[in-house]
Order: sequence, then structure tokens, then C-alpha cells
Amino acid sequence: MLPCEPASCADAGPLAISVPAGFDGPVRSDADGGETTAWIEHRPASQGGTLLQVSAIDVGTSFDGIDRAQRAAGTNHYLMEFVRGIGERLDDFEFGEFEPVSLAGLPAARARWTATISGSAAIGVVYCVLVRHWVVSLQTQDVGTAITPGMYSAMSAIEGARLR
Repeated sequence: MLPCEPASCADAGPLAISVPAGFDGPVRSDADGGETTAWIEHRPASQGGTLLQVSAIDVGTSFDGIDRAQRAAGTNHYLMEFVRGIGERLDDFEFGEFEPVSLAGLPAARARWTATISGSAAIGVVYCVLVRHWVVSLQTQDVGTAITPGMYSAMSAIEGARLR
């Protein structure tokens, strides 16, 4: 495990994440065996901002004994569940192909999506990784049709997450 500086490091479920400069928070909520932690990079003179969110759900012993290939397949299964959940709340929702990635040294998957929120274009990137007995969703989103600098910062933080 790599150390991170206390001022920018936060625990989010079974992961530690270095929160990018300019992101305010965290805001936390716990429900139904899961926990969500979020940060927002606010834009001056705007109510909008870039979201960085980590949600972790404890599934008990469900993943005991699964191998790396099963873990990778599981990330795709759960990523689809997260993508469906995001799409239910948005209009004109579309998502791209799932891409295999590695988070905290574990197999993971990510997908980009676009939608409209209250008539405005929105874009997001959502990741999924299985960590010990946790299903973890990490995501960033913002308004517009292209990935913003704030989203790139959030994606870098997500892709640099470490095990706690």
C-alpha cells in the first residue's frame, strides 16, 4: 500500500483515494449495507460542478474463493447494474462499451455515458471493481458533451485508488 498525504487522502469503502485539489467534501451516506462518499468541484458563478463519487456495498462472503477471471466477469455484471441505475434517473441515456482496466491492482471495468439532465447535456464515466467482500462503484460526471478537466482529475484519482 502506498501512503497518501492526509490533506488529500480519503477512505471510501475498502479503498483510499487521493481527492484532487479543488474538490469539496466529503459528503457521506450509509444505507442498506453500503456507503457512498462524494466530492464536488464547484465552478464559480454556477450551481454545477464535477462529481467524484465512490459507492461501496458489502456483499458478505459472496466473493470468497473466486479467482481473477471470475472477479473480472463480476465487475462487468455489477457495472451493468450501476449503469442501469444511472440511466433510470436521466433522459436520452446512452453508454459505451465496457473497457477492462485495473484499479488498486484488481481487475475492473469502466464505461462512458451521455445523457440529458434537466434539458442540459451531461457526460460521465463509471468504474466497477470487486474488493474483498465489497462491490465498489467509482464515478465522475459533469455537464457538457466532452470530458472536462475536472473529470480528468477525478478519473486520475479513481485510477490511482489504493487498497486500505
